[in-house]
Amino acid sequence: MMEWDLTPLYASFDSPEFQRDIKRFEELIKDLVKWTEESLKDTEDAPRKVEEFLRRYIEIEEIGEKVGHYAFLTMSVEADNEDAATYADRVQVLASLLTPAMVRFERFLASLESLDEVLKTPLAKEHEYWLRKRREHARRLLTEKEEEVIAHMKTTGGYSWSRLRGTVTAKLTGTIEIDGEEKEMSINALRNMAYDKDPEIRRKAYEAELAAYPKVEDTVASALNSIKGEYLFITRRRGYSDPLDATLEYMHLDRDTFETVMGVIRENLDVFRKYLRHKAKLLGHEGGLPWYDLFAPIGKFDRKYTIDEAKDFILSVFKQFDEELYGLARRAFEEKWIDYTPRKGKRGGAFCAKLHTIGQSRIMANFDGSFDGITTLAHELGHAFHNYNQRNESILNATSPMPIAETASIFNEVLVIEKTLPTLEKDEQVFVLEKDISGNTQVIVDIMSRFIFESEVFRRRAQGVISVAGLKEIMLNAQKEAYGDGLDHEHLHPYMWLIKPHYYSPDLHFYNFPYAFGLLFSRGLYAMYKREGKEFIPKYKELLRNTGKYDVGDIGSIIGVDLRERSFWQASMEGLAEEIERFIVLTS
Repeated sequence: MMEWDLTPLYASFDSPEFQRDIKRFEELIKDLVKWTEESLKDTEDAPRKVEEFLRRYIEIEEIGEKVGHYAFLTMSVEADNEDAATYADRVQVLASLLTPAMVRFERFLASLESLDEVLKTPLAKEHEYWLRKRREHARRLLTEKEEEVIAHMKTTGGYSWSRLRGTVTAKLTGTIEIDGEEKEMSINALRNMAYDKDPEIRRKAYEAELAAYPKVEDTVASALNSIKGEYLFITRRRGYSDPLDATLEYMHLDRDTFETVMGVIRENLDVFRKYLRHKAKLLGHEGGLPWYDLFAPIGKFDRKYTIDEAKDFILSVFKQFDEELYGLARRAFEEKWIDYTPRKGKRGGAFCAKLHTIGQSRIMANFDGSFDGITTLAHELGHAFHNYNQRNESILNATSPMPIAETASIFNEVLVIEKTLPTLEKDEQVFVLEKDISGNTQVIVDIMSRFIFESEVFRRRAQGVISVAGLKEIMLNAQKEAYGDGLDHEHLHPYMWLIKPHYYSPDLHFYNFPYAFGLLFSRGLYAMYKREGKEFIPKYKELLRNTGKYDVGDIGSIIGVDLRERSFWQASMEGLAEEIERFIVLTS
């Protein structure tokens, strides 16, 4: 069976259990809104009120997770399922009704002199970190009227601009000549040709892609200016020093840790530039690598795997690492947690959904038999292992800040690649190694260029609207600064701001750098595992269990490292540098 089993959640949308829970979800939300309105007018008997709020809110979250995930997961593999779409929308609308209750509760927490009295109750003590974060967030709340105006403004402002940008880029096409025939293709199809084996196709696709963007550049530039301008206004009103300050607070990341990691990345950019120059030489270029060959495949890997072969391969690697990871992965394979292959109506990509209330996960993949398909399954099983380690936590504590949400997933990828490389032929080793390095280069170097770009956009947008020419100039300067002589400066990508959706979220800005943090954090953990062996594993599991109860800078204390010191992050970089050196030796 290639499809997952959702019956542990519900048998169907018509089932008495689903209908009971969706009705209960709505009733609980209305009751909580009414309760906060009546009970949080003063701070009398605060410990009891906080405990009551937590009890009610946890029940809402648990039921909301079940009904919401059932609708979302069904819709992910059945695009034309009208019930799934209807209920997914209904759950979202109902969840939005919680906003007044949460605002009142946060204001209530902020009105207390301290949380000391409140934390004497067991339920509150269990959720101390969550309560402190809600109290901190309350400092940024404006008046109820202002909050209402901002929420309304975003529906017709940032969210509308974001949808418009998504619509026009989804419809964008370009023209390319292949075998003497001109073909009109979607912009995503052209971009995917960057991985083609034929260098002429890669170059033509790059040129066709760049030629297509002027058709929508003015529209998308207006969207970017509007979204960034709106966010600048909101962050100023909330008292943030700058948009980055707001993002760091949202991601539970302090400035010291942030600056340490970004400093280590900047200091090590030359390592990746060396790889890019070497790849350029392998492809016959003098100097830096032209953008159109950034993702050119090197080496050869034609081997294909069946799902059973992929399963056996992954389980054999996991068993060498840890019995508990092996057992969890075996359950996922045997108990139909995974929806494996592409089919009509199923979305692309891959993800792992946490079903905390039933102590399980569900993984959607589009397995194609490639080695990439195996590493993707291993990646998503890493998320499932993270979820498994949080199975006994409260649903409010079973979370992760963005910079460390990819910890177990990337760790699993590294595990699979490290265990696989020695078993491969030389051409296959080159292919797997280069593909991994290419991905790491994007996560470290290109994300640095995106951070530089977005920082400058906010600086200039504070002074006025930025033209298309201005945006292209900022992007090219950012790429030159990050990639240095690793790329051919005559063949860069001035429109990366237009095609990357990460810049167009009205609520989350500087969306990119958490990926770099996640990669380095996971690689740092892997470096510790290589040094410490089996003694590292209990600490690793303890860390995964507690990612919802620590700020990013503090969670290193569980494994005995200070994440505000550069040594941990530098060890991660050295691991990446060793991989690059191995690739250069193999291909020289």
